[in-house]
Amino acid sequence: MTRRGWGLVVVGASVLALVSLASNVTTPGQLDGSADTVLASRLTVSQLVNAGTVWAGLAVVSGWLARRPAPAVAAGAVALLTACVVHYGVGTAFGMFDRDVWAANLHWLLAALVLGGPLGLVGAIAHRADPWGLAARLVVPLGAVLEPFVVGRFTTPAILPWPNRVADVVSGLVLLVAGVVGCGRILSVRGRRPASHGQRPTADV
Repeated sequence: MTRRGWGLVVVGASVLALVSLASNVTTPGQLDGSADTVLASRLTVSQLVNAGTVWAGLAVVSGWLARRPAPAVAAGAVALLTACVVHYGVGTAFGMFDRDVWAANLHWLLAALVLGGPLGLVGAIAHRADPWGLAARLVVPLGAVLEPFVVGRFTTPAILPWPNRVADVVSGLVLLVAGVVGCGRILSVRGRRPASHGQRPTADV
């Protein structure tokens, strides 16, 4: 992968990490109940940018940029690890987290290393125009479709405050709709770039 490609991976990971961090900022009004509309909006954004599908998508897109298997594996791991380090590092620097956050979230750092590589490889495989490529391209949108049901976005207990319930439903619907649209677009694509001699065909997405 080119230097520009690695730069895009790091920048993309950093942006996601910072937006995720910013979505955790809570004002006094949100705490005392006088700004419930703001709270509902913040929780919605927070649940979207912290969705597993979004973070997995970061690794997949990083692998897509790398194109070749070995760099794609590295790119996926680097992307997720960078996002975690920036998220916790900046949060610690601004006093949002204490220094114990690293030990408390060691499992996420390990997950970034373990899962980032395979997800990056999925991104590289997604360039192929065969059934494996199609399956790889469907990983992220299918994840978006399934995640709201897996984490219970549409079955939030009624005992929770209304901002939490609204945020769950809205974020769940956004993921669901985005996933359905993504799957539909991928399955409807018929055009294929012609492959050069001796190369696998690649898909237009």
